[in-house]
This record gives sequence, structure tokens and C-alpha cells, in this order.
Amino acid sequence: MNSLALAHPKIRRVAFSRQALFIGLAICAVWVFFVTMHIDISERWSNPRVDYDSGGPDTRPQPKRLPQHNVLPQMADRIPCFGPRGKLLGKSPDDDLVESEFDDRYPVPFAGSFEAVGFDMTYMTADARYGPYGFGEEKEEYTRSKVDWDNVDWGKLQNECFERNRKRFPMAAETFNDTRIEHRFSYKNESTVPEVRHWHEFEASRRTAIVVRTWRGYDYLPEDMHHIRSLITETSLRGGGDYQVILLVDMKDWNGEENDYANQIFSSPEAYQQGIKDAGVPKEFESIAVLWDYNLLRDWYPLVEEHRTMWQVFQPMQLLALHYPEFDHFWQVELDMRFLGDSGKILDRLAMYARNEPRKQALERANFWHMIEEIGDFEEFSRAVDQSAHGGSHAWGPLRIREILPIGPEPPLPDPRNETFRWGVGEDADALVTSFCLDPIKPTPWVFKSWIFGFKTGEDTPRYYCPPAIQRASRNLLFVIHQAQVEQALRIPSEATLVTFALWHGLKISFPQHPVYHKENNFNADFRAQWWRGGPAASSTGVGPDDMHLPWGLGLTFWWETQFPREIFTWWTGKNTEQDGNDVPWILHGDNGKLYAPNIILHPMKHAKWD
Repeated sequence: MNSLALAHPKIRRVAFSRQALFIGLAICAVWVFFVTMHIDISERWSNPRVDYDSGGPDTRPQPKRLPQHNVLPQMADRIPCFGPRGKLLGKSPDDDLVESEFDDRYPVPFAGSFEAVGFDMTYMTADARYGPYGFGEEKEEYTRSKVDWDNVDWGKLQNECFERNRKRFPMAAETFNDTRIEHRFSYKNESTVPEVRHWHEFEASRRTAIVVRTWRGYDYLPEDMHHIRSLITETSLRGGGDYQVILLVDMKDWNGEENDYANQIFSSPEAYQQGIKDAGVPKEFESIAVLWDYNLLRDWYPLVEEHRTMWQVFQPMQLLALHYPEFDHFWQVELDMRFLGDSGKILDRLAMYARNEPRKQALERANFWHMIEEIGDFEEFSRAVDQSAHGGSHAWGPLRIREILPIGPEPPLPDPRNETFRWGVGEDADALVTSFCLDPIKPTPWVFKSWIFGFKTGEDTPRYYCPPAIQRASRNLLFVIHQAQVEQALRIPSEATLVTFALWHGLKISFPQHPVYHKENNFNADFRAQWWRGGPAASSTGVGPDDMHLPWGLGLTFWWETQFPREIFTWWTGKNTEQDGNDVPWILHGDNGKLYAPNIILHPMKHAKWD
């Protein structure tokens, strides 16, 4: 103020004039915007080895970092394997799926895209889809040869398939032994497995475990059996051993106060065998069942005070990766989901999309839902995301926080605006999610947003959640989550775990936007806008819409709270009754008295009253 007081009166008048004030504010705003954009996009997450407490260099021992480019060679063609009828798949019509096409225009998805993820635009009847696996075999018109399912050993079939294809795989690939003979889980002080394992200790095996979650006392209905049989046949057996289906069985031995299941399954091989019987695992799946219990989680993660599935659904998966590291990736799928098309093709296409997606703006794309009717094809959507991000990338290299020493690679360029969407192309994704992600730091109704422990910045710690937890994790990712929980007791809710830890470590994430339909009119613009929330053009950050509130998802074909999948499946499989009072779901195609379903994924699929 003294300098202004001493200035010439004319200068003082100019300094305090309204015009000068506006000019000054405008200049400041432009400068702040430029600096903020420069820091956020170019340097915010890529400043390596900074000690966030002292502000100086981080002198902590740093972990070994992954290579900047990790593109694996293409595998040789798959060799045909034998199916449950004892015949080579592809040469046995009774084991074949029958896909149909119609001249009618394929229905435009509410969200997602068939073209972007490479899904075939085909239809199947329930018989064409599940007939090879026993659907309708009790009817006189069933024309396929019948199978004595109790005498099918799916573990043996999968191992035989792997052996037929062994030359396709690296030396690191191994068979998944019969779990009735060899079970690896044990308590920590009795285990021969190291407490912590690291990514650089293992070579790529090019194999993926498909882990189906189930529990003791689960009531396996015919539709569950069809689902599991189809999953094994179409992924593992038709996939030349690329996949291995595993049943991960929760023994439900803890009710919060005391054990309600007396058998200590890890005390002896006999106790484990009895556990398989007690769990009610169908005979044909016994050789692929891996049992776990609450005490196992509590023993391995004593510093983490919460082990319930609602909060820590990936803890058993983390232990599976630790004890079965012969797999590069681990899919977590559920018994309450259905692939209305060939599950092997669908999972192949999701993996291929994730492999070919660049790292740049993967987080941004995952935080918006691609809706064709709002923005056009996926290229238009991607361009809009790029514009919203001003050509940059929010997560460029590790998303830095104090508690994590990242294993992911450093970016090839310091400024993502100078990179042409090539980094990461050809690399498998470490975290592959099946629905769009949201930022809990923004105002959001997410009920788990305050459930975060072990982090200095608490709820301000950057993280993302992508419900539901039907996701695929790399072995590398599960290793670092396991280590963080064992050594630091770091924990966030299940549906945020994979993608957030991947971002903290600078690992690759991907959301292949598979097609999702809605029960209501697919072209209801007002309702669709509530899900679109303005899209990339209305985002102030470039990472998801500013409006975080969503309508109830009761009518979606893939979500976590919807009821529409059961309605679709009920009609499609001929289980509907006159008392249901609902019309045939519009996405089912009627032709010659038959109902055909499109090639999509349904979730959730809870048991219905007629089952």
C-alpha cells in the first residue's frame, strides 16, 4: 500500500479502475489455467522418487520397475481338444453352439458397442446356447447325445487339453493339478510359499485362470451347471488351454463371533476332502475346487481387520495368485452372471480390446460411458474424451501417493500431450473392469467412500471404483495388493481395489465397453441423458462427468442392482408363466415361435422362484 500511496494520483486511479481490475483478473485466470493444466497433465503424477513428507528425494529402497514396453509375442494357433462327449470339439455337432443371424437391424445398445469390443452380432436360442451342456435333455425332442455328467472330470479334461497344446506355451506354463490330490492353501506358519512374491520372480505363462466364486451350501441348479460347463468348454477346451476354470469355494465358517463349521479343512488331506463334500461341490467339479475359509484370510492378513467379501472380495484371489503363480491373469466371475453368447469368444475379445488399448487416457475413457445415441461410434467418443482432457492424461505413469512405491514403468515421454496413443498398445491390461469407473473424491452417493484405511491423506487419497467386482487382475497386480495388505494393512473397498492399486503402481487399466441394454425404450432421450450426464463435453476435469449421481439401474442388462437379466433369462429359457404379467423383453428376437437372445453378458442372475 505504501508504494501505491507514493505513486502519482493518476497511476493510483488506473490501478484501482474497474477496467484494470478485470484485465488483471483475466490475466491471472489465464496464467492459473495454464500452470494448472501443465502440472496436472505433464508433471502431477510423473515426478518420480519424491518424499512426500520431507519434500526432498525419496531415499527409501525402490522396487524393481517393469519394462516400459512389455509386448509378448503372438501365440501359435490353438490345437483342438476333447469335450465332455469324448470327441474333438469342432468335429462333434452335439458339442457345437448354433449361432444365427437375421436381416433385421441389430438393436443399438443403450451403452457400449459391439463393434468396439469385437462382439459378433449374432443370436442364439436357449437350446442352441445351452443344449450341448444338458439344457432340455429331459425332453423327448432333445436330439443331442446325452452325457453322464457325474462321470465327467473337468479338471482332467482341462489338463489333457493343456498337454495337447503344451508346445504353444512358454516353459513357465504348468498344469493345474487335481485339487483333491494337491491343495496348496495353508496357514502362513505352515506354508512353503513366501509371504511376499514379486513380479520379476516369474516368467509369463500366457495362461489365465477363470475363477468362479461359490460357497458351502450353494444350491446348484440346472442353469448353474449349464453355466459352469459352458464356461469350461468354451474357454479352456475350445481355447487350447489358454484358460483354466477354477471353483473358489468359501466355506462360510465365520459368523462374526465363532466358528459354525467345525472341520478344519487345512489340518489334513482327509479333512480337505471332507470339506469338498461338505461344501456340496458337484462331483464333476470336485477336481477344480479350491477351498478357503475366513481363518485363512485372518491368518495371512492379521493387520487388516476386515475380511468379509463385501469389503475384501479380492483377498482370496490375492492368495490364489500367491499360491498358484502359474497364471498371468485371474478373472473373477460370478455364478449369478450369464454369457448369452460363446463365453470363450467374449472373454477373448475383452482381453484383445484391453491388449490393444493405449495407456494414454485409459482412465479418462473408463470414467465415461460410451453411448452411441449420444455421441456416435467409439472413435467419436474417444475424440471427445481427448478434447476434454486437452490432449493430456490424468494418470501418466504411476498416480503418486506416499504409501506406494510403484512397480509400473515410467512413461516414454514426460508430457502425454506429445505422445500419439502408442504406449501400451500390445500389452495386456493389469486391471480389466467390466463397468465404468467413478471418482469418490467428487460429491458422490457412494456408500463406501469413507471406508479407507492406512493412508495419510484419508478420504482425499485419489482412487476410483468400478462396480461390480467382475474383473480381471494380473498376477503382478495381485502380488502388490497382497504385499500392501500384509506389510502396511492398506485397504479400500472391493470394487475400488483393482483399478486403484493399478493406477497407484502405474500398471495398465482397461474398460472394454461391452454392449449393455435397458429394459425401457432404448431411445428415450431424457432417461438416457441421466446416465450420460453431459459426457466428456460437460466435464471440467476430463476424468468423468462432474455430475456423479446416477438413476437406479434396475432395468440394465449388466449392473449390480438390476432385475432385468432374470426377466430376460426367464422368457428366453421358456420358464415364464402367465402370472408373471410381463411382456416378452424387447431385446429378444422372435422368429418361427422361438426366442433368440443377442450376444451380451447378463448380471446379476439371482435364483428365481420357479427354480
